Amino acid sequence: MSRRIATLHSTGKKTRSRSSSPSSNDGKRQQGFYVGGSEQSGNLVLEPDSSRNEDFVSQFFNSARARGAESLTPEECTKSGAHDIVKLSSGIKGYRLGGAVQQPSELVESNGSTPQDVTLVMWENGFTVDGGPLRLYSDMRNHSFLQTIGEGRVPGEIIRQYPGKIIYLRMERRSEPRVVESKPFTGEGQRLGELVPTVFSTRNLEQKTSNSANPANNGFVDSDDIKKAQEATKLNDEEPITQVQIRLPSGERIVGKFNHNHTVGDIRNFVIIAAPVYAFQPFNLMTTFPNKMIEQENISLKDAGLLNAVIVAKLV
Repeated sequence: MSRRIATLHSTGKKTRSRSSSPSSNDGKRQQGFYVGGSEQSGNLVLEPDSSRNEDFVSQFFNSARARGAESLTPEECTKSGAHDIVKLSSGIKGYRLGGAVQQPSELVESNGSTPQDVTLVMWENGFTVDGGPLRLYSDMRNHSFLQTIGEGRVPGEIIRQYPGKIIYLRMERRSEPRVVESKPFTGEGQRLGELVPTVFSTRNLEQKTSNSANPANNGFVDSDDIKKAQEATKLNDEEPITQVQIRLPSGERIVGKFNHNHTVGDIRNFVIIAAPVYAFQPFNLMTTFPNKMIEQENISLKDAGLLNAVIVAKLV
């Protein structure tokens, strides 16, 4: 299963220069992205409009299938009422959980927890995850999600919801649009021109202040996961304690407390618990000054000279 991340591509200056581009003959510009490789080696998938949704979904399914997604039989598809069904797994063979590239081993899917089933339905007008709200193909916020699946991988958004679990992603293709039912109005009417007082919730203000003060709440990292990671570290209060700052590939920073005899491997475990999105993505731990890879992960932080240090987690 390919581990490369396709580049989100917009049909801007570079794409407009291609006379053979599928979007070059359109009256309006379409955005597109590549799945299965780079701009040179991947497949260009255009952002769908009403006349191209079917072609878009077909390309999407073919790309996922070509990169390891398992196809269900026509009988199984008919039984489920779907036009096409493929399955992905977050269990990546060839690397240990959160492992560095230079340390390959067999990833055992039987990790003591029940696999999590997640259903993604590709409708004519968008997609849903586990029966959730309709998400539009044209929404830029969904492009990274779709690209990852096109690469044959389970998106980090789903992995973060079920930390530590193997995820089986079932992807169904439906030929009809998802009907969004409008909710009945439950508010109160106001007379035209009537002044409406503004009410502020103390709870909402506190939450907003908390999120602004803690950058980890604004991205991949959740404060509860950081707490779990710290608890899993098992500090010994009777031994010397140091703080290590870790810069994640997302740009976020997390801080963990460790004893001097904790190892570099303990920092790696801290990262994949605090940010489960990186559990199935190999990364290296690196020092900042000088900027070099930490190759030995079984030595103590004291022996590695990492007391009160700043470490960078870099995807490979």
